[in-house]
Amino acid sequence: MAREVLTSKDIKRFNESGRISRVPADSSVPAAKDEYLDRLLKYIPAEIVALYVFVLGIMQKLSGTGEAKVIQWIVFAVFCAFTWIYLCRIVKVTKVQQLIISVVAFVVWVFALGGPFALYSCYNPVYGEILLPIFTFGIALWEAEK
Repeated sequence: MAREVLTSKDIKRFNESGRISRVPADSSVPAAKDEYLDRLLKYIPAEIVALYVFVLGIMQKLSGTGEAKVIQWIVFAVFCAFTWIYLCRIVKVTKVQQLIISVVAFVVWVFALGGPFALYSCYNPVYGEILLPIFTFGIALWEAEK
């Protein structure tokens, strides 16, 4: 399954381009737009979140509040950038809207997990616990265009 979200407009553009007649029988031709569950799975950068959880476990060993805050924010920023780069270069997602949605999804997941936000006394994990399901299931209603 390709990672880029396919919409009705994408299918229409593909069909109008005349590429179907020149496509070999064994290649994958998009048959239909992505439905809700497909978009849900494609928007969430699960592999990046999993890698971040692993690194977050390592960062738990940091001692010193000042050092932990700086390193956690740096790692968070690097992972935000890495989400965009990974999706563009490795997974070949070209839709800017989908890239933005995936980076925001990563931020929401980190907020729900605590991450660098948990280092502050004003952080309440309940906010993340509420935001995560609302965002995750609500964002899949959006069909990302170019």
